[in-house]
Amino acid sequence: MATRNPKRAHINSTSMPNAIVSRRKLLLGSVSIAVLGGGFSFGAHRAVAGNADAFYRLVVDNLDGRQVYNGKPLGPIMRVAAGETLDVELVNNLPPLHDDCTDNPNQPHGLNTTNFHTHGLHVSPTTDSTGEFDADNIFVSVVPEGQIVSCEEICGVDVKSHFRYGRNQFRFEIPENHVSGTFWYHAHKHGSSADQVSDGLAGPLIIDDVPGSMPEYIEQAVEKIFFITSEEVLLVDQDGSAVAPSEFTMRPGEVQRWRVINGSGNGADYAFLRPSISNLEMHLIAFDGLTLDKRVAVNLENLEAPWFNPSALAPGNRADFIVRAPAVLDATTISTAVKSSLDDLANDSNLARFIDLPITVAGSSVAATWSDDDALPGSGLVPFDDIELPKRELAFTRQRTIDLEAFDGEIEKTLQLNAAEDWTVFNRTQVLHVYHIHVNPYLITEIDGETLAVDSPLRRWQDTIGIPLTGSVAFKTRYETFTGKFVIHCHVLPHEDQGMMQVVEVVA
Repeated sequence: MATRNPKRAHINSTSMPNAIVSRRKLLLGSVSIAVLGGGFSFGAHRAVAGNADAFYRLVVDNLDGRQVYNGKPLGPIMRVAAGETLDVELVNNLPPLHDDCTDNPNQPHGLNTTNFHTHGLHVSPTTDSTGEFDADNIFVSVVPEGQIVSCEEICGVDVKSHFRYGRNQFRFEIPENHVSGTFWYHAHKHGSSADQVSDGLAGPLIIDDVPGSMPEYIEQAVEKIFFITSEEVLLVDQDGSAVAPSEFTMRPGEVQRWRVINGSGNGADYAFLRPSISNLEMHLIAFDGLTLDKRVAVNLENLEAPWFNPSALAPGNRADFIVRAPAVLDATTISTAVKSSLDDLANDSNLARFIDLPITVAGSSVAATWSDDDALPGSGLVPFDDIELPKRELAFTRQRTIDLEAFDGEIEKTLQLNAAEDWTVFNRTQVLHVYHIHVNPYLITEIDGETLAVDSPLRRWQDTIGIPLTGSVAFKTRYETFTGKFVIHCHVLPHEDQGMMQVVEVVA
């Protein structure tokens, strides 16, 4: 069992992660890790694991025709706390394909080449503070050992700065003031991201709560992590083992915290959790890793316009729910008529997908801590002054373009460090597009032309949001802490692979 950092909150779960390695164990095991890191070609970083608070090794290989981490359906649950350092060694054991160089970046290529992105984290988009290790740099790719990469003549790519051979170590220095919450990680290789994420190159990433920062009934709740794929919902174990539960049991009166990640690799709709019992008490307490100011009772409304439902999950979104089972065993199942009616609504809208959770309430009663107070501590992010901000606009446009331009790798927007701006993102098409930006979240202020009241449950911080068909979303954002290049893109990942991505750069 791994040693846990004393700063972290207690997690009420049946087991602890066995993929995490403490700093002390890393120091004891550094010799073997150094041997594993031998024989690098140019551009690769040797794994020096002694300085990290948490270390995970992800080995990419084939399993039943899918690309997976460590032979599991998903990657391990990564856990770290604010102020800590997370090291990830990514090993590419796939066979060489020699398909990385192309004169059209917006077609399938690099199918056995991969990389690593921490979705939603406020971390460096370039390197760690020493410059030795790559951080959340999605322009770096890890190719199979022995793969031939000679892209300079074909597409002008500097091989040494963009490619690592066989393996690479990434280092993420989590800021001291980073919010706690539910995040995730996944492959982000342009040209193969949709296929790789759909296969299983993804996993949960949790920034643990500071002890005492959340209400007692949430801190004491049993934690469950659900990962929504394009095909099903998986209940994730600590090492990345994951099953689609045929039945999910809660004890009467039990309180659980559900961390839910919509990691669909090619989904183009909103996911709605639909527990099989109608008298389950269920509240939304966080969204996209950021704790709300007050919890929100979950409902299945606005299926035809899911961007107006606070609990709807577009691809890439995360939501935390606090749920309490009924105190008696006669839990009421959702009637067939109601379920059929809801299914019809979902089918009519073609934007809502129900994720059914077959729950059984059984066993002895639990006197779990609970509260009827809806108040929560909030995100802790600095609010915006009530002043006019510089404005920007961006549009998802036809033929998988942004502002009618397909991705070409060039910097499209230059942003000023610490500046605040007011953005409006348009969807000029009749299909769902999902806006995601790396590094910095944003505060939603308007959806589809409707200004959100200060106390609206939709006026919240996010890093990923579905844009209404032929509609728009407005938000305020601030470019804090980090300079460097990163991307804006549609998180319907086939759209990103086909060209719906832009490079932006924050400069001092």
